[in-house]
Amino acid sequence: MRRENSRSISEVIKELIEAYKLNDKLIESRIIISWKEVAGEYIAKHTNKVYIKDKVLYVKIHSSIIKQELRMVHDDLLNKINTLAGSQYIKRIIFI
Repeated sequence: MRRENSRSISEVIKELIEAYKLNDKLIESRIIISWKEVAGEYIAKHTNKVYIKDKVLYVKIHSSIIKQELRMVHDDLLNKINTLAGSQYIKRIIFI
């Protein structure tokens, strides 16, 4: 039997995420974790670090050739990442 004031777990979790303002961090974590899926396994192997600051995705690549190739497909990668995020969260990608 369900009480009148009871809520589902998903409702409570959503409220907690909003109350503690964790939504941006969850989106950022999802983006960083999915870099391998977005960029591909080969590029992920050459990636040293992925992080987000001020809605800019920074990707540290140790190969200058791969960096240049990624710059050429920047817009496609940006679209894939934002589709995954569910909004236009990332403004641009910088390959360092």
